[in-house]
Formats: sequence, structure tokens, C-alpha cells
Amino acid sequence: MPQNSPPNPPKPSSESAATGRPEPQGTDRWYEKGLPFSCTACGNCCRSNGEYSHVYLREEEVGTIAEHLGLDPALFLKEQLVVEDGWITLQPDLPQCQFLDGQGRCGIYPVRPIQCRTWPFWEINLTEATWRGDVNTICPGSRDGSGSEIHGPEKIEGIAKATEDWYEGRTQVWPGESHEL
Repeated sequence: MPQNSPPNPPKPSSESAATGRPEPQGTDRWYEKGLPFSCTACGNCCRSNGEYSHVYLREEEVGTIAEHLGLDPALFLKEQLVVEDGWITLQPDLPQCQFLDGQGRCGIYPVRPIQCRTWPFWEINLTEATWRGDVNTICPGSRDGSGSEIHGPEKIEGIAKATEDWYEGRTQVWPGESHEL
């Protein structure tokens, strides 16, 4: 999964200094007519993609994934995750996510991290240059003309805000499944 949005990603220059949210807002949003996205299950987002090479986890996600794998959470944390500067991440230095199998499928899909569930609708990706550049390069399901579902701006911003709130600890219970908020 492209993996660098949460927490505290570098802020694109088009963000408001006051809110830290992508600009422009309201009817001037470049994606006012929506953005295409449907997962193609290609696995590209689960491969190392430069700046997008970290998947952040909250402690409750560590426990959920460990339980799904039948592992002790403390041992899972010690042996399979990285803790740095107070943040827990999946192994960032691998060429692909450690849970991506040989067929390009996620081995922890039912309990995948929120960051994975909400790709590509992260605040850092909501500038036109980033969407049409990095996101479209990584994700065939995000490209215009791909036949993907079009997501409206309110839904996109709701997912992006919920993701930021989750990793900043402002939300204790995730409000939905995947892109369903």
C-alpha cells in the first residue's frame, strides 16, 4: 500500500496554513465532479513506492492483526513491526508489504490497517498534481477513463479527514468499513 500519509505527512504547498487541509475548498475544488477509484486488486499499492513506503498502525490495529494471524501481540510487535519516534509501522524497507502473497493478494485483508483501507483518499493525495502524478502512476483504478466508480468530493474529504483523525487519536472507533463512512 502506498504508505506515507498518516501521521503528519509533508504538507503540499496548496494547503491552507490555517487548516492544513487541501485547498481550494467549496465549489472551487479541482475534484468537484468527483474522483475515480475502484480497486483493481493489482497489488501496486502494496509495493514500495518511494515516499509511500510506510504503513502506520495504532496499537489496536496491532492487536487485531496479531489475533488474525494467531500471534501474541507483543511478539508480533517485536518481531514483525517497527517502532520509531512513537509510531508503529509495518516493515518499511521491504520491496513490498510483508503480508502481500505471491498472487498479489493481501494476507490480512479482513483486518488490514485503516491506512490501507482508505487509499487513495488521503489528505496528502488530494492535490491535483499528486493525484494525477503519484497516485495515478501507482494505482490503475484511480485514472480517468479507467471505468472506476466516481466518488464525490464530500465522500473523499470525509474519508481523508477520518483517516487523519484516526492516526492523530481524535477518533477512537473507526466510523465505517473501507471507503464506507
